[in-house]
Amino acid sequence: MTKKDYVALAIALKAARINHEVKPGSSSELSRLRGTEQAALEIADTLASENPRFNRARFLAACGVPS
Repeated sequence: MTKKDYVALAIALKAARINHEVKPGSSSELSRLRGTEQAALEIADTLASENPRFNRARFLAACGVPS
């Protein structure tokens, strides 16, 4: 994968965290945020295992996931 691919993944994951149709603070919003956060963490782990130069912290920050 290229940096361009990593950026596209991060943008998609961040959008999934931001774009929602539920009321802020509702339990379904919290569940969705945890789900996208977990997905970002799993993807970061996989990308890091495939590319020793992959910057996991930078990727998670771009996804909007606190590290």
